[in-house]
Amino acid sequence: MSIESSFETPYSEVIPTPPTPEIEIEGAFQSFVPLEFIEDPFGYFEKFGQNIKSGQKIYDADGVVKEDPTATKDLPLWRNSDGEVLQTVGKRVNTTKSQVGKSNDPFYEYTIMEIAKEFDLPAPRPVAKVKLDNEHLILMKKVEGVRWTESGMKPIHESNLTETDKKNMLAQAEEMMAQLQKSYEEIGLVRTWKLKDMIFDVDIPSKTVLNVIPTDWERTKIDNKKLAEARSRKG
Repeated sequence: MSIESSFETPYSEVIPTPPTPEIEIEGAFQSFVPLEFIEDPFGYFEKFGQNIKSGQKIYDADGVVKEDPTATKDLPLWRNSDGEVLQTVGKRVNTTKSQVGKSNDPFYEYTIMEIAKEFDLPAPRPVAKVKLDNEHLILMKKVEGVRWTESGMKPIHESNLTETDKKNMLAQAEEMMAQLQKSYEEIGLVRTWKLKDMIFDVDIPSKTVLNVIPTDWERTKIDNKKLAEARSRKG
């Protein structure tokens, strides 16, 4: 027996390489995204994101998450080398929910926002999408305005607006929302329109709603025939 064979081969531990996130960033926003996000997007989302909604997770009868207030967060302000700023909102995708699950497309909502941008309709502007194993994250530009949440409505509740003023502003918002519904359905995007899914650009001193911007696209259906016709008309 040789000397070499009398010794066991030393054990060498193989440390698996962690998976690399797949990130697609829209060209206009590439200079804003910090390295810390690129290296660990989900860790960044959990560490620095601030929940937009309050409350606890809600499950359906099968134990599947139905509502998750921790899934959508305001992210920190980002700056590029020119000193320009970008405020984003991140959303961890529930791939089983509504049209997202039915389409089998984790970036279904991102596609809706891209279509809205294509037709110059008001909507959050898509910034980036991320895939890591079975997790998915979408980022969009934050829309400034009043959100239909407990904290978001504070500027309205704490103002000197009367109940009549608030009802009048609500009527303005509903009329704008009805017009938006018509515009969206003309290009084949069909959804249930509720004020709680809108962000409001308001001028409190003049008691005026300037604009409403829809959010939350997971229940939006795409009529591909109408969409193709709208694109044809658009040229």
